[in-house]
Amino acid sequence: MRKITILSIIATVCFIAAQGVFAGTYVGVMKGTICQAYVDYNDANTITVTAGYGECNGHYWEVTEPILHGMTSLTTSEDFHYIYIDDANSDYPYPTIIDSTAEPAWSNSNLGWYNGNNRCIGVVWSPQGSATIFSFNTNSSLMVISSGMKIVLQNGNPTGGWDFLETTAYIPLNAIAVSVSASNADWNGTVVARVAVYNRSETQILDDSYNGYASVTGWLQLVRNSPRDLIYMGENDDDNTFYVEITGYQIER
Repeated sequence: MRKITILSIIATVCFIAAQGVFAGTYVGVMKGTICQAYVDYNDANTITVTAGYGECNGHYWEVTEPILHGMTSLTTSEDFHYIYIDDANSDYPYPTIIDSTAEPAWSNSNLGWYNGNNRCIGVVWSPQGSATIFSFNTNSSLMVISSGMKIVLQNGNPTGGWDFLETTAYIPLNAIAVSVSASNADWNGTVVARVAVYNRSETQILDDSYNGYASVTGWLQLVRNSPRDLIYMGENDDDNTFYVEITGYQIER
């Protein structure tokens, strides 16, 4: 009986291995898995999904060759456009890619960011006045850098304490970090440029100087489902000189 059981196990393993070799797919990946399959910029209306694989709503999927996807949700209004795997219309293991301005939500049951049964794998930004996407670069840690993406404060007038800066509309819902550039000026004393995450002032970037400019660029870490607004600080006499720009973001998928 034991000999038969061992032979059965060996036969089963060999069958699964053969299936993997001939089909070129790996079945049974863990829930929430995603490897590579990054969203890259192709042109003003098109993104590329790079090779990779993962799990979506209990289904294994893989991208063996880069997929070009023409954006369908672009308008002349500025907005984030989320890139999804269309669960219902995918011929697994080959995914169908769609885009939408509908925001995803974190799913504890699926261990990923989903809109319905569709898994979010990327986010792109469309500027005001043009039905195009903003040029960006993506690296292996999913940091999407869009130089000049959005100026969120110009000629700001700091009060010497933390001042509120509404930025929810300019940071993706599934962002876990945001890249910020800030500057301030004062030619008659101390000048400070400080930016932090709302309700988490310990997470901040800062620079100070004297009789001149203060300028700083860096990443602010965010907590899942936390506020996406920022706060800034400068000296009370640094009148109408504070500048803040969002230049990129890092997402969780």
